[in-house]
Amino acid sequence: MSGKVALICGGGQFPLVAARAAQASGREVFLLGLRGIASRDIEKFPHVWLGIGQLGQGFREISAREIRDICLIGSLSRPEFSDLRLDWGGIKRLPEIIRMFAGGDDHILKGVIGLFEREGFSVVGVDSFAPALLAGIGAMNALPFPDDLAEDLALGRKCLGDLSAHDCGQALVVAGRRIIAIEAVEGTDAMLDRVTQLREQRRWRPKGPAGLLVKAPKQGQDLRVDLPAIGPQTVAAAARAGLRGLAVAAGKVLILERASVAAEAEKAGLFLFGFTADAS
Repeated sequence: MSGKVALICGGGQFPLVAARAAQASGREVFLLGLRGIASRDIEKFPHVWLGIGQLGQGFREISAREIRDICLIGSLSRPEFSDLRLDWGGIKRLPEIIRMFAGGDDHILKGVIGLFEREGFSVVGVDSFAPALLAGIGAMNALPFPDDLAEDLALGRKCLGDLSAHDCGQALVVAGRRIIAIEAVEGTDAMLDRVTQLREQRRWRPKGPAGLLVKAPKQGQDLRVDLPAIGPQTVAAAARAGLRGLAVAAGKVLILERASVAAEAEKAGLFLFGFTADAS
């Protein structure tokens, strides 16, 4: 795939990694940084800064550069409606925006996609130009997936599937066929910190390393705009929690700096494993 792509940038390093990957694949990039959220490092690329409610200006900036493909990438907490500070382009679409906020996070994301598509843009996933950023299949470092954790992985995957209808988190920790923690609005890394606290408070008392992080998108989730992600901080948090490893959905979870994350996991004694939809 060639041509131009606009990256609407939330927080963290993923927008920068994606921009470099897009350029390496031969695509021109233009970054729209959400003010107060995106890293200042986006200024290393052609860019503009926008408030989160400046829809009209965003549409104009993208159209002026004859860009049709848009990728939304980076962390973004659900904003309060009162924080949007809509420009005229947003005010004109106020009924649509109000409907977007009358539901969970997945409902909002689908509404955002609809806004862009009705303007004639194509919303693409980062996998369309940077597939190497996604989790691979099987072992991603030298530590194999332990056979004795197969039932825990199956339980974790089933639990995440059952929770999908409720539009909650994308990760959990399971150990000994028991769910130890489920991600909610705090995010994966904060959930892992909670598992560390459970150990310290002796509310969960395994002997030695125990527990498996399982992460996967919700069923029916639009992966163009809401791919789950892990990075070095996730590995560090899993190590602090005393887990045995991480299992993520292959091709459906972003890994920031995959090679270094795999190496850091191995150094910490953690396996990094990518499971497929039809097998563990």
